[in-house]
Amino acid sequence: MESKLFIVDDHSMLKNGLKNYLESNTKWKVTGTYSNGEECLSALEGLSEKPQLIIVDIQLTDGESGFTLVKELKRLYPQIKIVMYSMYDTWGFILQAKDLGVQGYISKVASEEELVKCLSIVEAGSTYYEKKSESIQSQLESITSALKKQEKIVFELVLQGKSKKQIADMLFISLHTVENYVSYLIKLADCKNMEDLIKKYS
Repeated sequence: MESKLFIVDDHSMLKNGLKNYLESNTKWKVTGTYSNGEECLSALEGLSEKPQLIIVDIQLTDGESGFTLVKELKRLYPQIKIVMYSMYDTWGFILQAKDLGVQGYISKVASEEELVKCLSIVEAGSTYYEKKSESIQSQLESITSALKKQEKIVFELVLQGKSKKQIADMLFISLHTVENYVSYLIKLADCKNMEDLIKKYS
């Protein structure tokens, strides 16, 4: 039985190459390819039969974050499963994807076979996150379980390489507040400074 999906990515060659591969080698039918969230949401609004799954890149056109689209998809179409497919495979992005309820996360440098495996597992109702260091994952889970929501968001952004000023601007909070959060995170992770924290979980 044919399964339908959308691809949202601002790189035309990648979108077309991925579409051709999936349709030639798997049961997946790519019924829409889009460069940004607005195009994707507009297409979904007019469809009576929605795709089972949407592949979303983290970085879309004009600096748009794929996470913004994910939030809207989760709000409007919670039944659609989402796989994030990106060049960014750092823990900060993976943690953010998990927090938003994304069912799959895989790097663009992964093999086609691993991507297909990810899609199959997600379609079946499970989650698939590209395997990284299990010891680091265990440490991160220990830290995030002790964090409040805002602290967790700051932690994710720090691990994504955002500066304190960028985090303050993104979350509409003061730089002083961010500095307090970061100091707490550094202490909790047993690190010397912010750079050490990022390096530890890169």
